[in-house]
Amino acid sequence: MRRIVLKDHPIFICGHPKSGTSLMRNLLDHHPQLAVYPEESQFFRNFMPKAAGLSLEQIIELGEKELLHIFEWNLEDPPEHQAGFLDRDYSAISFEEIKRKFGELLRVEGVRHPGDALWAAAQTFSQVSGGQVEKLVGWVEKTPFNEYYAPRIFAWWPEARCIHIVRDPRDNYASYQQKQESWSPGKFSAHWNRSTAAGCLNAAEFGEDRYWILRYEDLVTEPEKVLAQVCQFLGIEDDPALRKPTRAGDLWRGNSMFEDKYREISPAAVGRWKDQLPASQAGVVQVASRQYIQRFNYQDLIPVSLPDRLTGWYWRLRGQFYDLRNGLRRKA
Repeated sequence: MRRIVLKDHPIFICGHPKSGTSLMRNLLDHHPQLAVYPEESQFFRNFMPKAAGLSLEQIIELGEKELLHIFEWNLEDPPEHQAGFLDRDYSAISFEEIKRKFGELLRVEGVRHPGDALWAAAQTFSQVSGGQVEKLVGWVEKTPFNEYYAPRIFAWWPEARCIHIVRDPRDNYASYQQKQESWSPGKFSAHWNRSTAAGCLNAAEFGEDRYWILRYEDLVTEPEKVLAQVCQFLGIEDDPALRKPTRAGDLWRGNSMFEDKYREISPAAVGRWKDQLPASQAGVVQVASRQYIQRFNYQDLIPVSLPDRLTGWYWRLRGQFYDLRNGLRRKA
């Protein structure tokens, strides 16, 4: 039997914000074979550029600042970052212990590339929070837009697996606009198209056995079927933990922008756009993202007025021009 080298087996969850990426991470969260980093690390956008050319000790110091800081928890005198994590509590984690183990792990294993710091953060958190490292076969990180860094991911980790969650863009916009009220349906569609196009390109370039595009709607309406596919794709055993979303081992009630609280996988958010979006907004998204709405077989198309159709076409063409100019933001 081939020995699993844990650091070589990352699992990255990709996709546009509010598409279901948090749900996927939190279904994997308590699986006994996975070390799951419990927050969005922003690794590729924040850590990686700063790590270029650093020594081992400097990478360890940067990792403490950029990757481990979320575990610095003090209920009596909260650090500044803690205000952004009011819905969770890492006070049971010893920040000093996780820093010590993180440094020890990297000094023993060495650093081949900056990505080893992300692996060390995930494994160290798992170990300090009670995980059994000897059972682990992979580690997990979720940050929206990881899809833009797939070339870097597979260059560093040829055995990596990526799960890209795609959601009906009309539902995705209905949720996302609760967070970004200034975003028009056209601007959202251009960004959603870019994310989805990157995912399709990755699946074609790296193979669907390594980069899997999963519809959110399939996950929440046929969970048993999809979870079996997840286990096969990731090479993990089925486990009851997959049916109960958790974060850092604690029950996760969801991060719905509509204040829904879930104890299990729920299809309640599917089709919500019909009640939440004016027909004009839904129509612009429908026209601007029509290529992928058709590709992923999203139904319930609505009639669209000529002005909204023209707006949708404008944003579709504007996004395509941007993509051609910037190469889908792919980061080698």
